[in-house]
Amino acid sequence: RPKQNASAFFNYDILFKNQTLKQVFYPRNHKDVKFKKKNKYAIPKQDGEVRAVSCDIAFVEGKQNDNSVYSCIRGIPESMTYTTDNGAVEVKQGYKRQYSYIESNQIGDTTKQAIRIRQLYDDYEADYIVLDTRNGGLQVLYALGKTLYDEERGIEYPPLSCMNNETYAAAVKNPNAPAVIFAINGSQQLNSDIAYSFRRSLLEHRSEFLINYNLAKETILNENEEYKNEFNIEVQFEYERPFLETQSMISECAELLYEKSPQTGAVKIYEQGGNRKDRYTSCSYGGYFFDQLELDLLTDSEEFEYGVFIN
Repeated sequence: RPKQNASAFFNYDILFKNQTLKQVFYPRNHKDVKFKKKNKYAIPKQDGEVRAVSCDIAFVEGKQNDNSVYSCIRGIPESMTYTTDNGAVEVKQGYKRQYSYIESNQIGDTTKQAIRIRQLYDDYEADYIVLDTRNGGLQVLYALGKTLYDEERGIEYPPLSCMNNETYAAAVKNPNAPAVIFAINGSQQLNSDIAYSFRRSLLEHRSEFLINYNLAKETILNENEEYKNEFNIEVQFEYERPFLETQSMISECAELLYEKSPQTGAVKIYEQGGNRKDRYTSCSYGGYFFDQLELDLLTDSEEFEYGVFIN
């Protein structure tokens, strides 16, 4: 077990305790899409489940410290049933977040990134895209707001619009574009709220990450015939990749340091040395989005019951 820095905001213990997810998702390969082959790694949706692809965007191609990271997250509704004098009452508890797949890349080009996000959005049967719109992320949002042609898959993607920023939404020319992009414009206070929110979801075991790589190799990958019979190391690596990316995300989170403002109590999370925080950003922004959905959906309607929600 690695040695923990005393001024780390997330500790290894909490992170490891949430590494319990065995159901891994893999996107389709482009050839399968062209031949209209079903994805054997698709995960059936549960009732009321909401899915998001959460993206931290980077723009400098080939710069070691700069990756774009896309996380595929399932929000599975949870509830508790209480027995009262008037019978059983179901109280909705919000969403359990399962991080089924994480991908990092150095594509750079905005249109290409938008196309990759659309591929994942389709493959994962996602409902929303969470997008970090600082720096170059806004350019990706504008690209997603246009009709995109995906040469690799031979597919045209219709425009998508922004759900929580009128200025961004107004830039989309198609009035029928579904508003499914949740834009996050990080400020000092917002980044602090996101960090606290992510830590809270870990402490409450409401975020679930893929099991560690060694365990995955012994169990999940060992039972996967395609993986075992694959001679091409690069293709084999694609099967290992979500587990390795999850490991990297956990190391990244545990290495983050923080400073707390004595005035406001807000925390500033920062990386040390050559470390990175793009995986943390992608995952925590996605978690924060589910918090916002919970605020919308769990509006109190009675003393016990919560309002019914439709997604």
